[in-house]
Amino acid sequence: MSAAYRMGLAPSLPADRSDIDGARWSLVAHDPSTPMRSGAFSATDGQTIPYRLWPARDPRALVLLLHGALDYSGAFDELGPRLARHRLSALAIDQRGFGATSTRGTWGGQERMIRDVIEAALFLRMRYGSDLPLFVLGESMGAAIAIHSAAWVPDLDLAGLVLSSPGAVSGLWRRIVGGLLARIFRFCLPNGGFRIERVSASDHAPSAAIRLLGDPMVLRQVRPETLFGLLRLSLSAIDEAEHVRVPVLTMVGERDDVLRLDCIRRLHDGLAGEKQWAYFADAPHLLLHWKDNDRVVRMVLGWVDDHLSRAGNLIRAA
Repeated sequence: MSAAYRMGLAPSLPADRSDIDGARWSLVAHDPSTPMRSGAFSATDGQTIPYRLWPARDPRALVLLLHGALDYSGAFDELGPRLARHRLSALAIDQRGFGATSTRGTWGGQERMIRDVIEAALFLRMRYGSDLPLFVLGESMGAAIAIHSAAWVPDLDLAGLVLSSPGAVSGLWRRIVGGLLARIFRFCLPNGGFRIERVSASDHAPSAAIRLLGDPMVLRQVRPETLFGLLRLSLSAIDEAEHVRVPVLTMVGERDDVLRLDCIRRLHDGLAGEKQWAYFADAPHLLLHWKDNDRVVRMVLGWVDDHLSRAGNLIRAA
C-alpha cells in the first residue's frame, strides 16, 4: 500500500453494516439527464444482489460492470450514464460481501461470486433479450472475477472483456508467503482484521475523491479471510487466463499503487484470444476514477465500437 492509505490491525472488528441506507448516498449526485434504476435480483442461493441499471434508448449492446475490492456498484455512477448515452445499457451489481449485500464485510467465496456474475449476465439478457452482444467490464477485483467467469463458462458467449487494472498476483514466493500469513492472522486475530483508510485521492477526479474518502458504503475494514480470498483470486486469475478466448482489452496505469504491472502483464500475455494492451502514463490503480479518466473511457468506447462494427460486418456478410 502506498501513502494514499493508512492500514492498521484491529483485534476485534464489529459487523460492518454501516448505514445501509447510505446505498443511496451517491444517488443524489447521479446525472439527471440519464435515467437510472436501482433494485435487486435473487441469486440461486436465495440471496439478493443489489444493482444499478442505466438503460439506453435503442441499445446496441449490454455491459455488465464489476467493481473492485471494498467498493460497490456506486463506483460506476459516472461511467454508467456515459455508456447509456453511447447506446450501451449498463448493469452494475454489488458483489457478494460488499456494498449493500447481506454478507457485507465477509468473503463471499470465489465460486459463489463467479456464479453471481453468471446469474447477473442471465438477468441482464432476460431483461433485454439474448440477441444483443454482452461485454463485461471489471475493475481490479471485478476484473479478476470477470476472467474466472469467462474461463469457467464459455457458454456465456461474451462479446469481450474490458479489464481495468485486473487483480493479478504471480510468483511462487507470493503463494507461499500469502498462505503462511493467512494462517498466522487467523490464529492471532480470530475475531479481528485490518482497518484500511484512504487518506489521499489527489490523482482522482473530484467526484471520485469525495466518494472514495467519504461514502459510507465503501468498506473501511476487512477480515483476514477477505484479504486472503482476494490474494487467492488474484493468483488463480493468471492461471485461468489461458482459458479465456474472447477479445480482451487490458488497461493499466503507470502509477498503480496496489498491483505490480509485471503481474498484470503476465495475466494479459496468458490470454488465449484476441487482446489489446493499453498503458496510461501517470495514471493510478483506479483508472476509471482518475482525474484524466476521459481518456480511459474514450479508449473503452472506441474498443467496444470497433468490435460491434466488426460483428455487424460479419452478420451482413453472412
